[in-house]
Amino acid sequence: MDMGRVPGAVFRHRRLLIELTRRDIRQRFAGSRFGLLWTVLNPLVQLVAYSVIFGLVYHASEDTPRLVFVATLYCGLSAWWAFQEGSTRGLASLVDLAPLLRKVAIPPEICILAAVSAAVLLQTVGFALFLVAFAATGGIVISVKLALLPLAVLLGFLLAAAAGLVLAPLQVVVRDTQHIVLALWTMLFFASPVLYRLDALPVALRGIASLNPLSGVIGLYRTAVLGFPLDSPTPFAACLVVIGLGWAGGTLLLERLDGMIDEYL
Repeated sequence: MDMGRVPGAVFRHRRLLIELTRRDIRQRFAGSRFGLLWTVLNPLVQLVAYSVIFGLVYHASEDTPRLVFVATLYCGLSAWWAFQEGSTRGLASLVDLAPLLRKVAIPPEICILAAVSAAVLLQTVGFALFLVAFAATGGIVISVKLALLPLAVLLGFLLAAAAGLVLAPLQVVVRDTQHIVLALWTMLFFASPVLYRLDALPVALRGIASLNPLSGVIGLYRTAVLGFPLDSPTPFAACLVVIGLGWAGGTLLLERLDGMIDEYL
């Protein structure tokens, strides 16, 4: 197995990667009247819904200002949206680009990473706009820890890309993969500290929850934006292990499909 396959392809075809990423973004909003504005409108609707539900059903501590509570919730949701959309876009990328792949010899990993990059980039733009709004309304206080935000985004991107590299080849061979993943991601959403913090869980469950790779990503988002203390090293170690396994597994699957992708598309 050539572990340098994906990084090597990215370096050699970096311009193609950028162009496919642009193409993905343009096509996503082709014919849309509001265009990129949807990257803010859709998250806004979901954020308002979750804030109302959890503001009424689940009462934040009286010591926690309402805007801080909403910002905490949004950090978790943003990290999750970037992972979910990035991984699912990556999963469908090879099938979606089948007409192009039949005509042009494009490394499949470039197609996958372009789809993931476009999704994460759009989610990051939306998150940045909300970040400005929270700062302007006093929901967050900008500190030096904000310098950790690019690392949080990068970690989330690598995790989504790892999932995409594994799932895209499987989707080419078994088209039911997307339906299975949809069910798995629904369970993963509630198993991840998106709507809650790890320290809100019973002590007996924290160790298990910290093994969730998304715990490290979400925790880093909240540390960067809200200054929360970093969780134990376990979530970050678990995240790095899953990223490494995902990239290695994706490389292996892509090598197995070399020369045969056209047969399935």
